Order: sequence, then C-alpha cells, then structure tokens
Amino acid sequence: MESVISMTSVSRRYPRGVVALRDVSLDVPAGQFVAVMGATGSGKSTLLHCAAGLDLPTGGQVRLAGHDLTTMGEAQRTRLRRDHAGFVFQAYNLLSELSVRQNVALPFRLGGPRRHTVDEVLAQVGLAGFGKRPVGELSGGQRQRVAIARALVTAPAVVFADEPTGALDPTTGGRILALLRAAADRDGAAVLMVTHDPAAAAWSDRLVLLHDGEIAHDGPAPAAAEIADRLRGVSAVAA
Repeated sequence: MESVISMTSVSRRYPRGVVALRDVSLDVPAGQFVAVMGATGSGKSTLLHCAAGLDLPTGGQVRLAGHDLTTMGEAQRTRLRRDHAGFVFQAYNLLSELSVRQNVALPFRLGGPRRHTVDEVLAQVGLAGFGKRPVGELSGGQRQRVAIARALVTAPAVVFADEPTGALDPTTGGRILALLRAAADRDGAAVLMVTHDPAAAAWSDRLVLLHDGEIAHDGPAPAAAEIADRLRGVSAVAA
C-alpha cells in the first residue's frame, strides 16, 4: 500500500544559497505517528511545509495521499489539503470572532468532505457542549483542542502538527498529544509532528532527527530521556 506521505530525494534551496533540505527521503504510512526534531535551522518546518505542499521543493518528488504535489498547481494543492489533510499549529490559527462550532465547521464551508459531524469531533476532544462558546473565552489548551477538532472533522488521511504543545503546560500538552496519538491509532491517520520537546516526541512511533537539512536518524521513538540525548548529539554536531 502506498504511503500517505512520500518524499523522494527532496531538496529545498532558497535565494542567496540557503539550503534548507538536502536529498531527504521519507515515507509515512497510514496510522503512523512520526516526530521530527533537530536543532534550530535544521530544516524541520521546511520538511513539514514541503510534505504538505505549503512549499514546493527545488528538487525531488513529494506525494501526498497518492498525488504528486510537485506537478500540481497551487489551486490543486489547496483542494488536496482541504480534502485529505488536517493542520494543528502552535498558534492555534482560530478565528476569535467565531464560535467553537463555527471554527470547527470551517472546512465544510470551504468545500471539504463531511465525514464527521461537528458534535462528534467536539465530543472526541472533550469539548461536548462547547459549540456555542466564543473561542476568545477559552483557555489555551481548549483552543488547541478546538484546532484538533477542526483538523479531524474531515477524517483526513494525514494530520500535520507544527509545535502543537509549544505554548502549553505539560499536563495540557499531554492531553493534546493523546488526541494526536488517537488520530493515528483510532482513525488510522498518518501524523507528522514537528517538535522541540523530547517528552512530546516520546508519544510518537518513529523519530526523525534532522541535521543541516539531512536526516541524521530515522527509527523507532525511544523514551524521552534517550530522545533528549540523541537530540543533544545532533545539536552538538550542528554547533
């Protein structure tokens, strides 16, 4: 079965000779939770953006849900993300003037598939009965759960998470990570998460460490202490 995310020899170069990714190959199957880590400037966010079609590589191929992103126009990539991908960011990216229900229903208003109801996903993230609440009245952890509900309402093939616990305390962050874990285990979504936190990465099935735009390690995710050691090793090399 084809991987949900397939990156083959992907490179990304920016003006003035800045190289963010160098010949990166990565395959993520359905139901696998992958954590991507590395020192600042190692290419973590660029990898996620290329995998999601938010940025295009300057070399190599990226396939998402069986579609070659590198041959598609911007409008086609937008529709593909709408129909097959969910996104969770550190800054939540919610519309504060809308209610919880209206934020979660945004993918439907943009033409996304109606695979779950808003009430179903709000119950999954522990926010049943919060639909009419203004997002501006919620705590940070509640807002992030709204963001996850919005990401899951279309039953996406893949969830992209960029530092989803970066602004949260450890207890609240653990609740968010449990929801991402459930998206992989219960819903069969591929989850690709960029994080700087070894404790967050320990929730994943697989750890990918980047150094200077290249994959320095790719294997099963160990415990948080060992992840921290490996990250320090990569950071020391980067220094």
